Amino acid sequence: MALANISKTNIVSQVWQNLFELVETIPDPSSRGVQFIFSAFPQQRKGTASVYPCVIIESPDVSGNNIILGHSLRSYNWSIPISIYSTRMETVDSLADSVLGTLEASKGSLEANGMYQLNFTSSPTFHAVVGGNIIHEKRIVVEAEGLV
Repeated sequence: MALANISKTNIVSQVWQNLFELVETIPDPSSRGVQFIFSAFPQQRKGTASVYPCVIIESPDVSGNNIILGHSLRSYNWSIPISIYSTRMETVDSLADSVLGTLEASKGSLEANGMYQLNFTSSPTFHAVVGGNIIHEKRIVVEAEGLV
């Protein structure tokens, strides 16, 4: 795993890449030997049971503010949604635990690369029927701050 520093030229892409690098270390709970962590829902398998469980790390929302007039550094806030989908409720909870545990354990690495004040919020679990399957979804929003 190789996290990289966030700069003014990669303010969105590197934040996403750093989170992806960390979350991608989580093993597939179904032991399928296929990729199950994505940046968007995999269209080729949408609605089929073979896609679940899966984790979607969305592109970060970002806002930047001047800290001191005339100073080159800006204060940035990132909000990165991570959605977890599964046909089993306990798998959703287990993957949520793994995502949060991995990010907590990697706080120092994220800070070393420019992401500070790591905070999390989580949605209640949502349920839907897709292609005859009951799909459970939990959404975690990762928030961080940095100076770039």
